[in-house]
Amino acid sequence: MIRFRLFDIPVSIHWMFWLLAGFLGGALRIEGAGDFVPVLLFMAAATFSILVHEFGHAFAGLKLGAPSVQIMLHGMGGLAHFERASFSRKDSILMTAAGPGASIVLAVLSILFASFVDLGESSLVAYTIGVLIIINVVWTIINLLPILPMDGGQILLALLGPSRLRLTCIISFITLGILAVLLWLWTESIFNMVVMAFLASQTWKLYQTTQPGQ
Repeated sequence: MIRFRLFDIPVSIHWMFWLLAGFLGGALRIEGAGDFVPVLLFMAAATFSILVHEFGHAFAGLKLGAPSVQIMLHGMGGLAHFERASFSRKDSILMTAAGPGASIVLAVLSILFASFVDLGESSLVAYTIGVLIIINVVWTIINLLPILPMDGGQILLALLGPSRLRLTCIISFITLGILAVLLWLWTESIFNMVVMAFLASQTWKLYQTTQPGQ
């Protein structure tokens, strides 16, 4: 576990996050010493992207009155944890949307950099910028789908209200099913199916706390 403070906000990065980032970056396909560099660049780009996303949540939450926040990067992504915070429905939506908003800004800056800066023979720089664009566009789109506990699901829950948690869970299940089929047809990745199963388990836990008609 790595712990540090950035902008006076405590940040912790679990070893499972590094494992996940390395796996997604192609660590299992390494055949020689030269293959380590792209993997490390992917891990750096992923870490930077998730931190930008979580700091978007953190800064918005603090601005909206939260007394404190901690950022944690773990095996399934990241989390901005607010202690003793009580957000109104509007503030909850704004705080949640601030994370994807920060990711979109980073994606736009990366695209502008790639468009206006001559990378020449800097293939590694081009690769890193490409990773930043993919992460902050593709991951943000998926993150904004109405799936719990992702940001899109949290925004939907805030819009519908806690009295409609059951409906939010049902929408989450349906969206997860559609996304799982599309991802399997596109990638045939067992890892993606594991992620879908994890998200489904989180939605199921919330669904079990609801009552009929809620």
